[in-house]
Amino acid sequence: MSDFGMQMPGGRASRAASPNVYTVLMFAAIVGLGVAVGLMYRAATIVGPEGNPFGLQDPNRITVNADS
Repeated sequence: MSDFGMQMPGGRASRAASPNVYTVLMFAAIVGLGVAVGLMYRAATIVGPEGNPFGLQDPNRITVNADS
């Protein structure tokens, strides 16, 4: 068939996969969420008891560590 200038389906070399705009947006969202988690962890160490970001303070005696 190639003698007549016709091309077979799928005969072309396939292109390599490349990231599109949605891949870039997903990567940017993941980086942004990672930064947000880091900032919230840092803020929680400031207000947490004894620098513990996962500890709960006594509701009647709340303190903030200003030296951090």
